[in-house]
Amino acid sequence: MMKKVVIIGSGIAGATVALYLEGQADVTIICKGKQEESNSMLAQGGVAAVMPAKSLKKGQELDNEASHVADTLSAGVFHNQKKAVEKMVHEGPRVIQDLIDLGMVFDQTLDGQLDMGLEGAHSHKRILHAGGDQTGHQLTCFVHGQLSAVKWMPNTFALDFVVEEGKVRGVSYLDADNQRQTILADDVVLASGGIGHLFQDTSNDKTITGDGIAMALRAGCDLSDMEFLQFHPSLLDGGEKVHSILISEAVRGAGAILVDENDCPIMVGRSSKLDLAPRDVVSRVVNEQIQAGHHIYLDISRVTNFSQQFPSIASYLKQNNIDFEISQRIPIKPGMHFLMGGVKTDASGHTKLGNLYAVGEVAFTGVHGANRLASNSLLEGLSFARSVADAILLDKENSSPNEQMQQVSQSSTQMHLPNRADLVKRTSDALGIIRKPKSIRQFQDWLSTFDYHTIDQTCTNRHQIETANLCLVAETIANATLARTKSLGAHYLLPEE
Repeated sequence: MMKKVVIIGSGIAGATVALYLEGQADVTIICKGKQEESNSMLAQGGVAAVMPAKSLKKGQELDNEASHVADTLSAGVFHNQKKAVEKMVHEGPRVIQDLIDLGMVFDQTLDGQLDMGLEGAHSHKRILHAGGDQTGHQLTCFVHGQLSAVKWMPNTFALDFVVEEGKVRGVSYLDADNQRQTILADDVVLASGGIGHLFQDTSNDKTITGDGIAMALRAGCDLSDMEFLQFHPSLLDGGEKVHSILISEAVRGAGAILVDENDCPIMVGRSSKLDLAPRDVVSRVVNEQIQAGHHIYLDISRVTNFSQQFPSIASYLKQNNIDFEISQRIPIKPGMHFLMGGVKTDASGHTKLGNLYAVGEVAFTGVHGANRLASNSLLEGLSFARSVADAILLDKENSSPNEQMQQVSQSSTQMHLPNRADLVKRTSDALGIIRKPKSIRQFQDWLSTFDYHTIDQTCTNRHQIETANLCLVAETIANATLARTKSLGAHYLLPEE
């Protein structure tokens, strides 16, 4: 009898686990929203990978795994776990080749070779794209299209794990009709993404509210590096309107530069890599300039055929009446983009709890260190997804879950929660790009006046449950931020006043 596997999350990591389990396990994918709602679908930049020389166009400088590893470690300020980085860099291209063999098409040159791009802090052109700036969408849709035997559960809100004697046996959830249900499984894969909507400005999909992190915390999983949050330097600045779309780092890789309202380049003298410096560096400079009263733009005048190279971005700008074709400038600001920390796993995705795996942004594999290198997120999702699937298939034990088992966090206590907008504003102020210890402690004191550590078992209000999850994640980040007393990478802590 095939093992029953439940995957929480429909992004590239969870979907790729399902792909490698296809036909060998009974797989169900829980989607909080629609099947296509995930951060992976929004990923523009591409996938970083050292592909075989035979795949590249003639004359392109040859890349190597050691260089990709070195770039990843450098961007991560050497806080990365080197063995995990080496695993990702080595195994990722193999998964990409598996997808190509299945029919996935990445952008090619006129002679049919892979057209590799350059992004910030990379020393070689090693970024694969699909549809220009539609890489995440095309890649995730392709993998979804290969999953003929998977059961999909859209509009299903995972609440907590069902745990017995230190092992996860299933998941409790709100179904599409907002009724509480439980699904039992031999293995559960957490692939729920990050925490973007804990902040006012974010590139993340609307469904990303830290739910998987909160579930893991309530179940007793170990977390690591929660203080390391990556703020992308170039989200679209729409003035009063908050846009979730980011202007891909690939735009800077194609020649765009950051300027103020006077067309003065802002990265000169701030980094030897100028506009292609690591994201934490660029985000701090952009934030500093905005705080000083400047408006910051991407000058795209040096980018050839911008609308052809970046069709999704150009289309969105036109739909929102952003003047870029004449001005050759795009207004930008930083926003929360990616969580480097997460649920601690080993190289095969195992967590502290038996039968529970974590993969993708929700997981802490150690590959990103203190600052993720551009386009390593999709690569991490792909490479570790195969490892998770292999581990599930290697473990032949079926858990035979007990139908009477109860979920974690039994409680009938009424939750006392903050207003969501207030929570998000306070989090953005205290845990943003620049952090002050005094402000963080004040934020902790404010959070302590609410009750959110357990979920009321009678509650079916998704907004309230999301808010409780966000509070728990915010507390965890605040604690981790104060525990690391020295700045490192994306964690920038000012001295005590």
